Amino acid sequence: MAQSNLTAHEVKKINRTKVFQYIYEQRQTSRPDIATALHLSFPTVSQNLVDLEESGLIEKGDFLESTGGRKAQCLLCRATARIAIGMEILREFVSVSVINLYGTVLAHHIINLPYSNDPYYFLEVCRTLNEFIAALPYAPSVILGIGIAIQGLISPDGQTVTFGKVLGHTGLSLSRFQEHLNYPCIFLHDSKAAASAQIWFQKEIKDAVYVSLNRNIGGAVILNGTVFEGNSLISGTLEHMCLIPDGKPCYCGKNGCVEAYCSANALREEAGESLELFFAKLRSGESNEVRLWDTFLHRLARVISNIRNILDVDFMLGGFLNAYFCQEDYATLTRLAQENCGISDENIRILSGSHDDQITSIGAGLYYIRDFLDKI
Repeated sequence: MAQSNLTAHEVKKINRTKVFQYIYEQRQTSRPDIATALHLSFPTVSQNLVDLEESGLIEKGDFLESTGGRKAQCLLCRATARIAIGMEILREFVSVSVINLYGTVLAHHIINLPYSNDPYYFLEVCRTLNEFIAALPYAPSVILGIGIAIQGLISPDGQTVTFGKVLGHTGLSLSRFQEHLNYPCIFLHDSKAAASAQIWFQKEIKDAVYVSLNRNIGGAVILNGTVFEGNSLISGTLEHMCLIPDGKPCYCGKNGCVEAYCSANALREEAGESLELFFAKLRSGESNEVRLWDTFLHRLARVISNIRNILDVDFMLGGFLNAYFCQEDYATLTRLAQENCGISDENIRILSGSHDDQITSIGAGLYYIRDFLDKI
């Protein structure tokens, strides 16, 4: 729409958005800098600053160092003007993260309750969550919503788990949680939530495949800096690619899936010991652990090279198991993936994602932060 066709109200709204987004992105700035950067008049900038401050979205800081003339006052986005809550539902417990507008964790809480489809589970999780929220030093009005990251495929509207064999929760409705919570809620695929957090904090990542090496393996495709869902929202479910025909059974009902060979659970079961003990023995050079790890890296490299032949992008490893990787492991995995490609490929990059065990719950909360920033 041409600028000349806009109403005065629309122009005012556009300018307000521009001013806020500039302050948000710069983190700290001044009225003269805003006017210069956005090509707006001082009165227009001042009017929007008054509106944003009255709305509680920005605040004034100290005076900046002068480059000649009067010192300009520092302007900042109020990072806690809005907050969001992210939950990661796991078999053993629930991880809860409260984040501000920049994705910084303000508070974290673990609800030690194993997953169950029993009504008591949903009631107790929500009761504990409500108590945790009530103890936060933030008004309920600034809470944008609760993103619930969970293993399984999610319906396009975020209301239903359409495929959930890991927790046995296929068909689970969001209403089981929402009837006990007074905030907007949405279901999110756990690996995609984690991937969205990775690219939030590493904005240089534009095109990549995220491999979540958790107790159950998962993945997500990142294109143009966003998680690509696909036509049926199953893009990135690399865990159910066939790695070894007629191989080990997978929880999905098929045999030979990547999940059965490249998940943390698969490695632990094959080793017959805890992963902490396994990696301690591996780093000490014990032969059995060295052999198992070499086999694991060969299998994971095959998965990466197969995807690489379709998507010429970077790869990022994250999740529980990634915390155990060392630089030598990354070098070995990269070399093996290059050798497995059907064509000469010396440009495969395998990057390390965040080791933060809250990355999935953070990503779940970011759903509402992104939505707020997009609509302001």
